[in-house]
Amino acid sequence: GMGLAYVHFIEGATGGPREIDDRPFDYADLQKTYRTAGGRGAWMVNNGYDLTLAEKSLNEGADLVAFGKLFIANPDLVERLKKRGPFNEPDRNTFYGGGEKGYTDYPALNAA
Repeated sequence: GMGLAYVHFIEGATGGPREIDDRPFDYADLQKTYRTAGGRGAWMVNNGYDLTLAEKSLNEGADLVAFGKLFIANPDLVERLKKRGPFNEPDRNTFYGGGEKGYTDYPALNAA
């Protein structure tokens, strides 16, 4: 094997859309190529995932799903996923620096 614990793929554009019209990409084929080449590490997907899309991807062969923006806005994301929501909407204006706004002030589920 390759000795990798996991391979993490961002589908589409980082911080942008999952689908890029002028550059289609077959992630299922890439995963097949990785496995055929001896890759045994977990296959992690990312970019714009919500609960429905995560469940679909896991059913189609993904091993792990990374939640970026959804986790930033929902520090208690695991609990919210178990209860199927509700979810806070991320505020992109508070990403990547600044004070506590957007970092420590998203309401927890029991406070929402």
